[in-house]
Amino acid sequence: MRKFDFPSSVLEALKIVHLQCEKMSLNPTSTLSQELSQVTDFVDEFIFGNAKSKQKSKKLNCIEQLQVIEAIIEHFDGEAEFSLLCSVFMVVFLAKGKNIDFKMDTLSKMLCLNLSQGHRVLLNCAALWLSQQPLGANHCKQIAKSIVQDYLVLLPENKQDKASSSRLVETPLKSPLLAGILLTHFCDLYKLSDSVGVGTSSLFKAPPIQLVRLSTRWLMDQKDLCGAHGNTECQNVVAMLGVSPIPGLLAWSILGPLVNLKESQDQELEYSELHLAVLMHITLHNSDSSFPAAKGGSSSYLSNLTEHLMAVLDTNGGSNNGSSDEPSPIVSKALDRYGQALQAALSAGVQVDQDLLLLIDQLPYNRLINIVTSNIG
Repeated sequence: MRKFDFPSSVLEALKIVHLQCEKMSLNPTSTLSQELSQVTDFVDEFIFGNAKSKQKSKKLNCIEQLQVIEAIIEHFDGEAEFSLLCSVFMVVFLAKGKNIDFKMDTLSKMLCLNLSQGHRVLLNCAALWLSQQPLGANHCKQIAKSIVQDYLVLLPENKQDKASSSRLVETPLKSPLLAGILLTHFCDLYKLSDSVGVGTSSLFKAPPIQLVRLSTRWLMDQKDLCGAHGNTECQNVVAMLGVSPIPGLLAWSILGPLVNLKESQDQELEYSELHLAVLMHITLHNSDSSFPAAKGGSSSYLSNLTEHLMAVLDTNGGSNNGSSDEPSPIVSKALDRYGQALQAALSAGVQVDQDLLLLIDQLPYNRLINIVTSNIG
């Protein structure tokens, strides 16, 4: 391999990895652990420059990292079988070996680039790779955070069409599974804590408004993204990860405006559109994943959401207008959305227990919530 100059050596290394994956696929009964370990060492040295020997290791700079990304994209532009290319992708970005952080950083940058370019093969390979990682893993959070902060937030916005500046909006058309999985990982970055206590409201961080807009576009453009209309390929996000983005997105639309009071007054329409899009994705088919139950009972997610809503309102003093007992418009809208989410849960067959009703009674009075709860028998 050392007879090839960089980055040609990376292309040649990818060809060898491809051949090795093909050999392993043809002999599935053999013991693959040793072979995979050897291929991983080969990838570390000849693709990412991390050899076992310090003398042979080479720390790649930003330009060389970009050249590695270009070589990978070029290799995946070939006519090879998709399943084999997936194997190559899994091996190249295996979260093991030397300098995993650099490998994951390279994957983040490549994914950002391909989300913009709409490279269908690489997007689907990335979707399957992400589906094999444990939700909440540090390297998955790193990738999701990189897409949001280093790409989405930095994109210039078009005032006529705030999402048109990014090809990201086309992701559900290119790879619906990736869109659903990314939404789930984005929600894991901005989520409710598992318990409510002193200072809990500060633990919930609202997502950037650019991410709110993008999520709304994805949900509106792909009606089956979270499995709203029966069994479709998009529901694989739940089958693959065991979770759905719906609970996290509900928290965004209800709590987001309350956490960012100043900003959200100008962004109220975006949160309203997101909330409508989320409600459209809640049906009998996905009620279990939309309102997940913990060991304590079927309404556990709603209980957690209710407790967080109470904590945020307490922290902000209820956000009332002066000394008036009437909630502010932004609080009224948050309570309305909570009532709509509660009605959606009931319509989807979720059972509301007495403990949850007692929690709901502690919220500020809201006509819609009162109508919904009064019909629970």
